[in-house]
Amino acid sequence: MNSQSHPILIELSQQLPETSKACKYIRGAENFSQVVTQAQEEFSCLCDLDADRGNGFTGSTQLAENGYENYLKDMDDDDRLRLMGTLKLIIELAEELAEE
Repeated sequence: MNSQSHPILIELSQQLPETSKACKYIRGAENFSQVVTQAQEEFSCLCDLDADRGNGFTGSTQLAENGYENYLKDMDDDDRLRLMGTLKLIIELAEELAEE
């Protein structure tokens, strides 16, 4: 079973930028484990936009690479917190579904 077949994940993905990798993974044919990994990466980047990710990228540059480039231009703290909450819900649900 892949993420494309779960209606709650699809609904949650509507709260993410359409260009984000997590959104694309949910709407695509990726399995739940792949969705968890991608959502965790995006969540971690949103937690600290200025942190060095160890690969030469900061949280914000990594997010830009993951499809948030246009969204970052106008994002305020409320938007960031909302995205973090949405990604946390996606992570928790996809983890449970991956175990089934």
